[in-house]
Amino acid sequence: MGRDPAPATVVKPAAATGAQAAAAVLVATGVAWAAGERFVLLDLELSVRAGELLLISGHNGAGKTSLLSILRGAIAPARGQVTLAGVPLEDVAADYLANHIATLQHRPGLYFDLTGLENLALLSSLVNQPLTVTEASALLDRVGLPREAHQRRVRHYSRGMQQRTGLARVMASGAAVWLLDEPSTGLDPAGRETLSRVLRDAAAAGTAVLAISHDPELLALADRHLELRDGRLHEAA
Repeated sequence: MGRDPAPATVVKPAAATGAQAAAAVLVATGVAWAAGERFVLLDLELSVRAGELLLISGHNGAGKTSLLSILRGAIAPARGQVTLAGVPLEDVAADYLANHIATLQHRPGLYFDLTGLENLALLSSLVNQPLTVTEASALLDRVGLPREAHQRRVRHYSRGMQQRTGLARVMASGAAVWLLDEPSTGLDPAGRETLSRVLRDAAAAGTAVLAISHDPELLALADRHLELRDGRLHEAA
């Protein structure tokens, strides 16, 4: 290290295999974060395992979205550490981080002047998972986006259609970890049923899924349900 310009601390964690597959993929240890003078997260502990669907709930302002931002490396904690496959996020290669943690935030992260198909083609190529038109269309079918909307600009989509397309984007990523912030937002009953199926299938395939949600259907589906309260995570009643 020293004056050596080589990125010695840039690491690509090894993929989990065999007995490691059920190990914790994403771990937060002693994480604290403050909004101004007020600490929102206090020495928080969390682990998410491969093949697990973990739901976190909590009141408005509890720090749920901030926690997701820390877990995906978008903001740094005031203290504590987050590791991906055992490697601190700050030491993980940026391209590896982008390719292995997929997020769905309040806004589904789409380009409004592109069609649904064009969004999937572009965004999948950015994470080195390029899709053919046929593959992209099949994903949009799986999330229940009407076929006639596949080649319509996203700016003309309803909120629920945008959310479905955002979910398809996450599915296309091939990421080992999904971080989802209120993924059922804007979805009708059929859309929530599709979401439940997608999350169940992803966990069964070994994906570590963490979702912020109060949706009763997702709560019933979860392997674990934690509540963020007073800056720490507690087993939900």
